[in-house]
Amino acid sequence: MYKVLYIVSTLKCAGPTNQLYNIIKYLNRDKYQPHLITLSPEPKDSRWADYEALGVKLYSLNLSRFRGLFFAKSELKHLLDQVGADLIHSQGIRADSLVSSLCGDRPWFLTARNYPWHDYPMKFGRLKGTIMAKKHLVAMRLCHHAVACSKTISAQLSHHDIKSIAIQNGVNLLEINSGKEDPLSNLERPIFVSVGSLIPRKNMQLVIEAFGRYLNQNKGSLVILGDGPQLADLRSLGFEHVHLLGNVDNVSDYLSASDYFISASLSEGLPNTVLEALATELPVILSDIPSHEEIHAACKTACILFNLAGGAEGLAETMMQVGDVFTEESRLDAGRVAREVFSAETMSRAYQLAYTSALESK
Repeated sequence: MYKVLYIVSTLKCAGPTNQLYNIIKYLNRDKYQPHLITLSPEPKDSRWADYEALGVKLYSLNLSRFRGLFFAKSELKHLLDQVGADLIHSQGIRADSLVSSLCGDRPWFLTARNYPWHDYPMKFGRLKGTIMAKKHLVAMRLCHHAVACSKTISAQLSHHDIKSIAIQNGVNLLEINSGKEDPLSNLERPIFVSVGSLIPRKNMQLVIEAFGRYLNQNKGSLVILGDGPQLADLRSLGFEHVHLLGNVDNVSDYLSASDYFISASLSEGLPNTVLEALATELPVILSDIPSHEEIHAACKTACILFNLAGGAEGLAETMMQVGDVFTEESRLDAGRVAREVFSAETMSRAYQLAYTSALESK
């Protein structure tokens, strides 16, 4: 049996943590024994208990960002020696950067869940984001088993001399509820829903402004799930029939109760929320960024792309077409693609094949 050691900053409930959970959930336990190290103290919304329930052996350095600057490398090295893993798999800039100088002759995998050159400047500002992107790309170049969470990210990384294989994100169908509860029963239909952090990259203001134009000639409601620094500004826009509900625990119930999903994101890896929408047989309206085009290629009857350059007016026009474009067949096709193309089990099997190849050729 091989010991696989996963290394991440924390187990905060977010897309990367959820995808890692899916990888581990479907590991062949006759062949792989999962261990996991976190670098920092766990946040309130940690999935630590969920990982424990999977039987993962968990460790934490429990270092603050400041203390981590001085002690993370030495303490992580000590723990690596203690665990004695056969293979290391990291994700995130901090974990990838640390492991790049510590993995020794053990096979080391990393998963790129974003394109640093796009994501970091948008999230952290131009100066800090550029420095972070350069640092992360340097670490990625040192990894002989880099994995990208989408074909889009893999192609983007190739422009920086980073060779990677693409293993597309997967949705855990067992965790998608059947929509027994309808939290939106009092809203006017059709209901458009969007899910994501309220940050500039998610482009929620465009969604709201487009919906305002849509309402000039149509009825309906817009539901936005998620929290973030833009919440107050978005609420201040004052559009009718727009419901900013913050973070909720039962996202799939809201998806199941809606009619259409919208994402106007400016950049993505392979977004979990879109895959979850498809798993609830929800047709999706997506911005024409490369990662969304990747989903559209697999799911053309249940997915419409709109041109970001067309702004709110262009998205509003696309929203007005959905009743004619999407049919019951579209919903069935959305579910089929989630099961056959973007399932968590399929994703985990692909990682395990890559692990086996690296371990046997060591």
